[in-house]
Amino acid sequence: METTDQNAIHSLDARARMIRDPVLRLAYLRRMTAGGLPQAAPVKASRRRLKLAALVAAVLALPAGYRTEVFLNSEAISEPSTVEAAEERWPNVWMVEENAESELYSNGLRIEKAMTVDSRPRRKIMFPSSGGAEPQILEWSDPAGIVFHTTESRMHDFEQAETPRLKLAGKYLLEYVRAERAYHYVVDRFGRVHRIVEEGGAANHAGWSVWADADWIYVNLNESFLAVAFEAQSRPSNGEEVLTPAQIQAGRVLTEMLRSRYHIPAGNCVTHAQVSINPRNGRVGYHTDWADDFPFRALGLPDNYERPLVGIAQFGFELDAPLAGSRLARGQRAAEAALRRKALELHVPSAQYRAGLRRRWFEIWNRLNEIRNNEEKAS
Repeated sequence: METTDQNAIHSLDARARMIRDPVLRLAYLRRMTAGGLPQAAPVKASRRRLKLAALVAAVLALPAGYRTEVFLNSEAISEPSTVEAAEERWPNVWMVEENAESELYSNGLRIEKAMTVDSRPRRKIMFPSSGGAEPQILEWSDPAGIVFHTTESRMHDFEQAETPRLKLAGKYLLEYVRAERAYHYVVDRFGRVHRIVEEGGAANHAGWSVWADADWIYVNLNESFLAVAFEAQSRPSNGEEVLTPAQIQAGRVLTEMLRSRYHIPAGNCVTHAQVSINPRNGRVGYHTDWADDFPFRALGLPDNYERPLVGIAQFGFELDAPLAGSRLARGQRAAEAALRRKALELHVPSAQYRAGLRRRWFEIWNRLNEIRNNEEKAS
C-alpha cells in the first residue's frame, strides 16, 4: 500500500507555515497538492498526512473576509519574468593591450582612462525573488547588470563646423561626471568610450531603483549595476537622432565587453526609466531617460522594453501617467498581466494582492534605512 513521503510532506508543511496570511497559505497548499500527496514508505506518514489535513482545515475555517497580508518569506509574491529567455550566450571579448592612457579589446573597443577616478567599493544588495525583507549584501561582487542613461547635457549640432564646441562640451561633461562620480562609462558623441568610475566602485547614477532576475531582486542599483551614459538628450531640440552612429557602435562593443567580463544576463541590461521608482508615490519611471527609443537590438540585446517592469510586478507600483504612451508602457502591460495572473492563481482580488506587494516594498525600504542608519552610526 502506497503512503505519503514523510520528508516531502514535512517540507511542504514547513513552507506553508511560513505563509502568515491564511488565504495565501491555503492557495499554496491547494496548488502544491493538486496532484495528490507525494508517495513513499509508510513510516509515520499517516500522522503527517493528518497534520497537513488539519492545517488545511484550519485555514478553511477562517472567515472569508480575513484581511490578507502577504508574508514576506512566502512564495506567494514571486513572479518570474513573462519574457521567455533564450539560452544565454556570452560574448567572447578579451583585452588585447593596456597602457596608462587606454585599453584595447578584441572586438575593437577602446577605453580612454584619463578621467578615471576611484569611488566607494561597489556591492550588491539583493533580496530573494521568492520573498523576504532580509537582504543578502555582497561586498566587492561582480555587477549584476547595466543601466543605460542619457546625460541630458547641452547639445550642439553634430556638424563639422561645430567640432570645437562639440569637443568643449564633451570636456566639460566629463569633468562634471568625474566630480560627481555619476557613471562608470560615458560614450561621447564621437563614439569615444571614457571610463570615469572604476568598475569596482559605486557610481551615483540610479537613485531609488529596482530590477530583478529569476533569483534576485536588486534595490538601489548604484552599487549593484554598472552605469553606461551616452552624451545625448532624450528629445533633441534640433531634430537629430538621439545617438550618433559612432555612439551606437561604441555602445555595442562596450556592452559586449562588460557582458563577457562579468557574465551579465541580457535581461539585466536595461534603461534608467525602466528601473527608476518614486517610493513615496508608488510610481515607476521617476527618471525618464530612455523611456523611449533605446536601441537594444543595435547593441546586441533583446528588446527589453518587453520585460515586465519590476516596480509593478514585484512591488505593486504604477507607471507614471506621462509615460503611458512610451515604449516603457510595454513593460507596464507585461507586469500588470503578470500581477493579475498571480492574483488569480492565489484566488485573491488583484487589488488585495497588489496591496500586499506594496507592503513588501515598505518592509524592504524600512530594512534598507535601518541598514544605512546602522552603518552611519558605525562609521
